[in-house]
Amino acid sequence: MKQTTRSKLQQIFALSLLLLGPISCTVKSRTTLPQNQRLLPAKTASRAELLQALQKKSEQVRTFKGTVTLDLTKGGPKTGVLDEYRETRGYVFVDRPGRIRIQVQLPILLTTVAIMVSDGDQYRVSIPIKNQFAIRSVNEPVSPKSAFSGLRPQTFLDGLFVDITPYLDKPNIRYFNEEVVEGVHSYYVFSFFDITNPAAELLEKIWIDRSDLQVSRKQVFGKDGRVDTDVDYLNYYMEDGVAIPKVVVIHRPTEDFTVKMTFQQATLNAALDQTIWDLPRPDGARLLEAGP
Repeated sequence: MKQTTRSKLQQIFALSLLLLGPISCTVKSRTTLPQNQRLLPAKTASRAELLQALQKKSEQVRTFKGTVTLDLTKGGPKTGVLDEYRETRGYVFVDRPGRIRIQVQLPILLTTVAIMVSDGDQYRVSIPIKNQFAIRSVNEPVSPKSAFSGLRPQTFLDGLFVDITPYLDKPNIRYFNEEVVEGVHSYYVFSFFDITNPAAELLEKIWIDRSDLQVSRKQVFGKDGRVDTDVDYLNYYMEDGVAIPKVVVIHRPTEDFTVKMTFQQATLNAALDQTIWDLPRPDGARLLEAGP
């Protein structure tokens, strides 16, 4: 009888261990994260709605003129040397799709450092303080060893605007979207691919911040998936009924430089004086040889 009772107690104890699991000395703790570490509230939009918004954004700015502060940096950890040009004043004029004029001045003195004008095929550069002038093709290779040779009008034009129209209604272009979380932000990310060849080529990624459904980043890719251009769009505000970023930061990893553009004033879709696209060679200016 005692043996039977002992056996039943052993069975009950074994069953209790199975139900309760192994005994642990771990003590549960709970920490309340501060507000700046919590995921921001995220808005929701369908794939069709996002694509329609990107198409509208691609077309809503036809002309642009603005006063801008430029911060330029060249080099960094890769070279061990960093050159910086801070708070340089500039003027930007754009007539899309291909025309842009950039005029850069020294701070305080407001002496013109350079004027660059591009028509989408060819660009001209005048450097009054050095009495130099150049005419180049926008497709001319860039030398990463030259200080700011990659700082060309097309760099600004490509960085300023998000434009998916080259990808629309093209049988060789495919795209997909995904949701990505980085830090406290969640994003909708559109990736565009060229499937002409068996190995699909990544062309561009557009990041849409779900906190406000505005484009916060654009990445343009070159051969072998190399990032050619990486642009951040910050501090959106309304101008002439259009949401535009006050700050545009253009990173060019290959040439190892960054341009930060902070707009002080901007006007959209106004008629531009056609003479601003003229940039003749100044009398006596030395014509620079072709090459980066």
